[in-house]
Amino acid sequence: MAERRRGARGKLKQEDLISQRFSPYKVMHREARRIYDRIFATIYGQCVGDALGLLTENLTKEECKKVYGGVSSKLELVHRKLRQDAHRARWPLYHWTDETDQMILLLQSLIANRGLVVPKDFSRRLLEWSDNGIPELSDRCGQGLDTATKSVLTHPQFSETPQQAAEIVWRNSGCQSATNAAVSRTSILGLHRYNAHSKVMHNALEICNTTHPDPRCHASVVAVTTAITLMMQRDEKHLKKNGDYDTDAIISDCYVYATRCLLGRFSEIKELKRHMFATSLKDLHLGEVGATNYTIKTVGAAFWALKQKDFRSAIQDIVMEGGDSDANAAVAGSVLGCKLGLSAIPHSWIESLVSRQWLDRLIEAYLNMMERGKATPKAETTV
Repeated sequence: MAERRRGARGKLKQEDLISQRFSPYKVMHREARRIYDRIFATIYGQCVGDALGLLTENLTKEECKKVYGGVSSKLELVHRKLRQDAHRARWPLYHWTDETDQMILLLQSLIANRGLVVPKDFSRRLLEWSDNGIPELSDRCGQGLDTATKSVLTHPQFSETPQQAAEIVWRNSGCQSATNAAVSRTSILGLHRYNAHSKVMHNALEICNTTHPDPRCHASVVAVTTAITLMMQRDEKHLKKNGDYDTDAIISDCYVYATRCLLGRFSEIKELKRHMFATSLKDLHLGEVGATNYTIKTVGAAFWALKQKDFRSAIQDIVMEGGDSDANAAVAGSVLGCKLGLSAIPHSWIESLVSRQWLDRLIEAYLNMMERGKATPKAETTV
């Protein structure tokens, strides 16, 4: 994408993010524009959700109200100044956190491997990131990893056999570790080769297994990537008569696919259903002490958001619940962004991102690779 003649956080127009290009999908121009719009919206939905979620991460709902209650209906990234502590100081103002960093590592891996998903390459990048961060963003090291993921990365076998290392760490935990790091980075895999749903699920599970082999994590990444994939495909059975998405039908199909990862685990299937079909954020208990980064809670936040019609209100409501709010808002933002499109995301949130132009170029590199590289989407029925 051509360099723009304006400041890093200048006025944003939708055309700035979506360039005119020939579609690799051999569809009419209008449909091609929709596809690119949804790609940018999914990625930027994650970025702004992540960045805004940092405002309240690790706070209780009561603390959120105390600090941000006066601006809760008009949150902006600059409001992070209202709560300055050691945790939030680890990231520059107007920046996303580790959830989006890991999604970016996946995006870079896809570009480097011409569209192929290579778990070992992603694992190598993740290990390097944990030590050095993303150099282009002037990071000193990767910040924000949960204890379970750190244990996997520091295992002696991780550099050579990451999936085996993750399996060992998980079994040593009593098969109890099911944090949300895997599902928080997975939105890009719902976009990649979205016309081949079986490939999408396979890729999501392969990348999930590099750090999170728990079946609940498998179900989480399958549910979220399937939601994004089905919205990108726009099959008639997932649309209402007026052309809007039938979110109930999408959620039902996502649930069916996700439960295939939980065969015989009846209590966990029931738990997943309760979260995916929740009608209120209160039912999710996102700030539950000791379980804030539980992967099923993040899935619940995402599918609650999928039912909403206003991007700002939905993300603000999730952020004001506290807990692991950056992960919850990142995944919710990616799903809702894919549903509503780029224009639904508040421009002030996108404009404020300090690394937006760098991210634009990275997305452009991915799209160019998909058009000119070896990766070619293959049409496939999904259900």
